[in-house]
Amino acid sequence: MPDRQSPSTESRLTIGFLRRGYSPTGGVEAYLKGLAEGLNREGHRVILLGTKEWPVEEWPGGEILRCKGKNLSDYSAEVARQKSFSGVRFDLILSVEKVPGCDIYRTDEGLHAAWLAQRAHYISAWARLFQRISPKHREKLRLEKELFTPSATRRVISLSHKISGEICSLYGYPKSQVSIIRNGVPSRSVTTPWERSLARRELGIPENEKVVLFVGTGWERKGLCFAIRAVESLKDPNVRLLVAGKGPTKRYASPSVRFLGGVVKMAMVYDAADIFLFPTLFDPFPLATLEALSAGLPVITTSANGVSEIMTPGIHGEVIAEPSDIGALRTALSRWIANLEVPATSTQIRFTCSALASEFTLERNLRETLAVIRQVISERNES
Repeated sequence: MPDRQSPSTESRLTIGFLRRGYSPTGGVEAYLKGLAEGLNREGHRVILLGTKEWPVEEWPGGEILRCKGKNLSDYSAEVARQKSFSGVRFDLILSVEKVPGCDIYRTDEGLHAAWLAQRAHYISAWARLFQRISPKHREKLRLEKELFTPSATRRVISLSHKISGEICSLYGYPKSQVSIIRNGVPSRSVTTPWERSLARRELGIPENEKVVLFVGTGWERKGLCFAIRAVESLKDPNVRLLVAGKGPTKRYASPSVRFLGGVVKMAMVYDAADIFLFPTLFDPFPLATLEALSAGLPVITTSANGVSEIMTPGIHGEVIAEPSDIGALRTALSRWIANLEVPATSTQIRFTCSALASEFTLERNLRETLAVIRQVISERNES
């Protein structure tokens, strides 16, 4: 991002960010840090209202107000206490947690009600019963319902048209108070053959192996079981599924899979891969999918992935309607593996995918988010 002049004292904002918990490889954490760094460069003050897990050195500016976070209700109450008694005058609160009373809520996780409805199609009758009576789910649904009322939340930032529609239809939240702002990623160049070979040597991957990449935690929701079955169905010993992210590896063990665990610096992993496979059941607009496109990887995903809204099937990969459709996933994998075996075609695919991702930069995200922040502040001052 280009340097800018610091704003005047009158226009300098103090913005509180709400995030419960911390994962060093989490996409939400990466997004919040990127946004906070951009706001810092613009001269604004950013303060995290976070739980004990977030390392102070990992938050831009280092200002963290620690909040108890045993559960979402405790965290919500602690945020209210900090806002009242910390001595900090916040111009605006931006949250990625389902905490009523924030100025702007960003739907990184999507709607819990919509996720539970989708999940119900893939679990047993007993699991569906437990889902309905689970105190954890009931708490989230209660807070979500309270959150999506105009008096509780001034503005919602949605990551996809699908999520926006669900917010309005399930909770009656005004469409006029929903802004769509896609995730953004840092600009990067397309992986060169030399970088690919170097990354593969570092990771111990043979040159002739076709690497299908899956990235993320929360493997049930992101459809890892379907990704594994699709790769296994190819019955090709030269095709390997590489999984980056933490999860119950024993449950998903397969000769076709190699687990990398949590990876902090993902660039090398993207460099080593050929295709990004992400048959998710529910995901608003995952950073990993956009990062894969930015690295030049064609993406095979589902219509439940918000990134599918910006993709052109057959150009940037494939969009499958049903994550459990192993036949469709296998056909898509076979087609794109064959496409990538032609050098000229492979080069064109990589540049086309990277060009799409280059439209969704951190700079664009910051610009659009700042516009919403200023609009909310202006509307509040006028009311």
